[in-house]
Amino acid sequence: MEIDLGANAFGIDFHPSKNLVAAGLIDGHLHLYRYDADSSPVRELKVRAHKDSCRAVRFIDGGQRIITASADRSILATDVETGALVAHLENAHEDAVNTLINVTETTIASGDDKGCVKVWDTRQRSCSHEFNAHEDYISDMTFASDSMKLVATSGDGTLSVCNLRSNKVQSQSEFSEDELLSVVIMKNGRKVICGTQNGTLLLYSWGFFKDCSDRFVDLAPNSVDTLLKLDEDRVITGCDNGILSLVGILPNRIIQPIGAHEFPIEDLALSHDNKFLGSTGHDSMLKLWDLEGILESSNGNSGNASGAAGDSDSENDGMDLDDDLPKSSKGSKRKTKSKSTPLNSTASFFADL
Repeated sequence: MEIDLGANAFGIDFHPSKNLVAAGLIDGHLHLYRYDADSSPVRELKVRAHKDSCRAVRFIDGGQRIITASADRSILATDVETGALVAHLENAHEDAVNTLINVTETTIASGDDKGCVKVWDTRQRSCSHEFNAHEDYISDMTFASDSMKLVATSGDGTLSVCNLRSNKVQSQSEFSEDELLSVVIMKNGRKVICGTQNGTLLLYSWGFFKDCSDRFVDLAPNSVDTLLKLDEDRVITGCDNGILSLVGILPNRIIQPIGAHEFPIEDLALSHDNKFLGSTGHDSMLKLWDLEGILESSNGNSGNASGAAGDSDSENDGMDLDDDLPKSSKGSKRKTKSKSTPLNSTASFFADL
């Protein structure tokens, strides 16, 4: 299925229990579509959420509301049923908000173009944590719920691990030669996978973040703009050549191509029942792929491990972990867009409307 959005979408997310998919557009609009395998998608909602580009979208409160983040530095909550604006964090950051993820049922995290990460309590409507580990935009984040640690990647070429219990930056990697654009946690929490601007996947062992333990280069030279964890052994990559690929991790291999857009991929998401894969690109199209059929066709296609500097790196490498192995929750990711002039003040609460 394909949906012509009329403008490029920077972020998409699926409803946690219904056949609904949301998209945030470059013109600031939020679109909501109802989809079904046997019929064409129907647009349920279209609202002008932001005056500048809408860079990230996430369902919260069991799917009752949609949170959006924007280059105008604001974070908004929109009612799914009515389209009404129900909460407004006008000056959430001092610079454009670039990425947004769910952390817990009552907290979200946001990252901006200056490298600042904030965690927000949606009940108290206030900022509970702030981390300034990076010197450039936050490209992606994921959360290790068991250890309460937030993993972020940045355009400055580093990965950081922020401990929400101690409110400290616990670890940070050495500078990579290229921008880190995307991140997922895999192998039951033992590996952190980062996509880079030059197309190399960097594999870090949990607890040992100074330098990567493995590299996979078969996607190069196409930048890996987005990663979506499918299971503990497979990840879906979206690259700037428009290609979506199913990639195995340890052994590292490209299992098969999934599909394509005419232009670079912006975001990927899975439906609540894992039947559909959603993808957006710079072609203004939202595509819904039959993931069940794609995975059935890949059964038995083990591929050959290739392109890695160290395929012998095992997920059970006997390392001493600094905490229990984490479970991750994945969020949206953004590359740098046009930045906005920062305001002098930062709001500390959501304003009821």
